[in-house]
Amino acid sequence: MFQNNYGTLIETWKVNLILARAKRMGFRRHDLEDAQQRIVLAMLRFEFDETRSNGATEVTALVAVIDHQLITMKRAKDRYAQRVGQRDEVFGGDDVSPPTPCDGVNTAQAMDIRQAVADLPPLAQQICQALSEGLSTHEIACRHGIGWHTVRRQVRGIRRYFEHLGLDAWLLA
Repeated sequence: MFQNNYGTLIETWKVNLILARAKRMGFRRHDLEDAQQRIVLAMLRFEFDETRSNGATEVTALVAVIDHQLITMKRAKDRYAQRVGQRDEVFGGDDVSPPTPCDGVNTAQAMDIRQAVADLPPLAQQICQALSEGLSTHEIACRHGIGWHTVRRQVRGIRRYFEHLGLDAWLLA
């Protein structure tokens, strides 16, 4: 019904497993296709090694891969909803729009932020860019080939630096 056709690229039972796990985790019809596509890419990168599986079957390992991807997707969706909620709290809900870039204070603040980011070391600048794209800590770590602890440490440093400069904390949320 909502099953994409991947031909010989991936077996049908694996696609059915994706659908079953996604439905079990509460994904709705309109999210299933996106979930399938993202998880199929992760499954193509995954290589099952029976010698390193510690007794797990391929199905068990695939369920772990699928569940990890689904949980990551749900967290990203929840973070987005939280950010939108914080934006609404700051700007007073749906009936009040945020200040326009033409507002002198807002423009000056944007310039201060650009300058603050430009003054950061290259890795911190790249992390700021990735955060502005909505990437998670794990996704940033994978993109730059560093550990997620390093990303979190960099984000804490960036936050402290912005707070030291007196920039509003909600801009970093």
